[in-house]
Amino acid sequence: MNHYAFTGFPGFLAGKLITHLASVPNQIGTIYALHLPHQKEEAIVLKDELLEATTLEETQLVLVEADITLPEVILDPITRSVIERDVHYVFHLAAAYDLSIPYDVGYRINMLGTKHMTAFAKRAAHLKRYVYFSTAYVSGRRQGTVYENELWHRLPFKNHYEATKYEAEAIVSREFGSMPITIIRPGIVIGHSVTGETKKFDGVYFVLKLMDQLRQAAPLPYIGRQNVEVNLVPYDYVVEATAYLAHAPAGLGRTFHLTDPFPHGVREVYRMIHETMFARAPRGTIPHIAAEAGFSALKLQERYGVPRELLDYFKHQVRFDTTQTMRALSGTGIVCPDLKDYLPQVVTYYETHKKP
Repeated sequence: MNHYAFTGFPGFLAGKLITHLASVPNQIGTIYALHLPHQKEEAIVLKDELLEATTLEETQLVLVEADITLPEVILDPITRSVIERDVHYVFHLAAAYDLSIPYDVGYRINMLGTKHMTAFAKRAAHLKRYVYFSTAYVSGRRQGTVYENELWHRLPFKNHYEATKYEAEAIVSREFGSMPITIIRPGIVIGHSVTGETKKFDGVYFVLKLMDQLRQAAPLPYIGRQNVEVNLVPYDYVVEATAYLAHAPAGLGRTFHLTDPFPHGVREVYRMIHETMFARAPRGTIPHIAAEAGFSALKLQERYGVPRELLDYFKHQVRFDTTQTMRALSGTGIVCPDLKDYLPQVVTYYETHKKP
């Protein structure tokens, strides 16, 4: 039996990872789900859902009040000592993911939080693996091909989210020689590849929101003539690959790009979304500079919560090498599906579940 500790609870990916792990009989002893004190009610709701959906018993899923911005992490010292004594796998998913976060917020949650969680995992007497959720976009404004065994660079970042996640991953990677570590770098995570399911409509879903708001003006124009690759991955691929790499010897001491090995260009993705929503192709093109001016003039960030920083991801060319990931997953049946095969389900799920 293995004992687990998860940060990022009651977040969507933490819940899905726990569900996936619970599908393997006789593997789990206790799962300690770390959550902020003010998220207790949400944590209880998700716990009840997980107990209903899996074979986990009440005593196997333990809610633990914690704050990764504090050096001790777990607020109750007795619980802290029990977890440090018993835990085998620590999954650190908690982070500030908002592209528009101020630097001080990213520093406190992403950097200090990771520093504290890494120290916590290092104190675990029987640690088998420390799994850290980074992002492929620690690459910042690098162009060309970025390899999985690369981190250090001196180029700037598109936003404070990227910058603080870069520094956080550096904290973890410095411990490769002293801890059993697996670093996961997902691309832009979207809905399930079969059902389209997701918990919240952020990231690329802001494009769907904008298209929806401009529905009466369809067909809409393309934004810019660049066709840079946009790296979208369904959450089920990220969950399955992470669960495997966290336990397999092939995952030990390595960094993995959980990105699409054959990504589509941004114009193609835009076209697929547009055709699914409006049953016709886009018409015409407006330059990026005009789109950015319109973004400000229409106050899209204030009106719809669309972060201005999102535009940077549609004009920055970078390719994430997945050689190490594909080699480690070879023979498992875990593969990243082609976006064109499941994007209609993602759009349909949004259209069905969006708030008026």
